[in-house]
Amino acid sequence: MTAQLRSELLKLRSTRTTIGLLLTTVGVVLLGVVAQGLSFTLAELASEDKQRDLFGSATGAILLAIFAGVIVMTSEFRYGTMRPTLFAEPRRRIVVGAKLAASALVGLVFGAVGVAVALGAGEAILVGRDVDFAISEGNVATLVVGTIVGSALCAMIGVAVGALIRNQVGAIIALAAYSLAVDAVLFAAVPSLGRYLPAQASNAFAGLTGPDLLSPAAGAAVLGAWTIVFAAFAFLRTERTDTP
Repeated sequence: MTAQLRSELLKLRSTRTTIGLLLTTVGVVLLGVVAQGLSFTLAELASEDKQRDLFGSATGAILLAIFAGVIVMTSEFRYGTMRPTLFAEPRRRIVVGAKLAASALVGLVFGAVGVAVALGAGEAILVGRDVDFAISEGNVATLVVGTIVGSALCAMIGVAVGALIRNQVGAIIALAAYSLAVDAVLFAAVPSLGRYLPAQASNAFAGLTGPDLLSPAAGAAVLGAWTIVFAAFAFLRTERTDTP
């Protein structure tokens, strides 16, 4: 397992796509912070809830972490390297487990970068607009832990989706369609049910505001459960089907 994990991490370090997604994370989070920080009135920006939303732009890292996880798995099928990978390590569960672990580490990095950008840019906006820092230390800690750990869990879900769908373009399109047509719509229409979906659970885990979201602890539990379910299906799919 250790040798396979080192191999997966080497692949990630040498892949420009991962670096590109990380840079995209910086841009997405920065854009979210600036857009919110400049659109809020001074009175709104002085409230703790709005500041939680402002710094909560860090959760943009979670979406990019999912795509990174998808690419970790689907690149093997896209470029035909899965067969050599399995030749070097025939135990498929070890290969999948190493990819899940490697993607979790990458997710931690994505989350940490997103948090750093959001906190740095958000604080600069508050200082620039002469607004006091109102968010509590507890909520900052929730944002930091929830975003970083949530990114790791969602990156693992991305690997599982890649194992289930295998086609890289198809997996990315499926995730984008789900995010727009299922998650957002269901949460808006039936929030009592939609809040248990992965994206809303990750938002709750990070401490975002909203009357229909779960508590951070409940969001963490739900997101963890989704990760286990997806990982289990990924192991079954990989063990029981032929490798193209």
